[in-house]
Amino acid sequence: MLNTDIQWIHVEASSKCNAWCPACPRNKNGFGIADNLIEEDLSIARLVSVLDQLPNLHGIQFCGNFGDPVIANNILDLISVAMKYAKKIQIHTNGSLRSTTWWRELATVLQNVDHDVWFGIDGLAGVHEIYRQGTDYDKVIDNATSFIDAGGVATWQFIPYTHNEHQIRDCLKTSQRLGFRQFKLVKSFRDITEARHYRTGDGFKLLAPKEIKQIIQMPTSKTKVDPVDCMHLTQPGIYLGANGKLSYCCYHHNLQSAEKQFDSLQELLYNNINLDHKQCIFSCGK
Repeated sequence: MLNTDIQWIHVEASSKCNAWCPACPRNKNGFGIADNLIEEDLSIARLVSVLDQLPNLHGIQFCGNFGDPVIANNILDLISVAMKYAKKIQIHTNGSLRSTTWWRELATVLQNVDHDVWFGIDGLAGVHEIYRQGTDYDKVIDNATSFIDAGGVATWQFIPYTHNEHQIRDCLKTSQRLGFRQFKLVKSFRDITEARHYRTGDGFKLLAPKEIKQIIQMPTSKTKVDPVDCMHLTQPGIYLGANGKLSYCCYHHNLQSAEKQFDSLQELLYNNINLDHKQCIFSCGK
């Protein structure tokens, strides 16, 4: 892969977050910050320095790996910079941060660019918060509605588990009523048997829907991963962490090891030739 091949970049605007989702690598199954995590925002200068090296960039995705992009103090500045380099801006958020006024302002900022903001809403009030610990359903809906009413394009993202799958149809209807452009099911096949309450540390289980378990198996050391299965190879892309380091993708940006994090784009692309696919198999194997 050459610099000129790269068409999109996954940008981690911040490693900070207000939520305590048990599957997130920033915490310990939902309770307590993960070891070695440094909470910080990506600098404007670092984003510019990377984007300047990507002449054929099409899309920029602000999506949390360890944090929520909306929590970054400089997120509007980061988005404004991104709009100068890319034709498409996508943002993924839990939606419970900031005020309705701020969300109306974001819609104004994005009005002249192809954009889509994905709100992670995993059920209705009282159920949504089981997985999205620390967030508030009503606040998410208020923020999303303010964004949509101001002209913003939004997607309702739903991760099904056994505790919320009975609300999929109602959530779909609600998304249509509120003006969401799309409703997306993101099927997680992971059973989180050691999930913990974000305040008390008490344990509970998050189980994947039965029909998903039947068709998807956990990858093994013999699992094959084809290039077509990898979104970073299908449409060449890279990952930029909040710490300013570059990685092949967010799954390789590991807190326990810095060996797959690079300062130089050329160093990243050179090392990609000898990429160890064990992490690819575990994360995306089919």
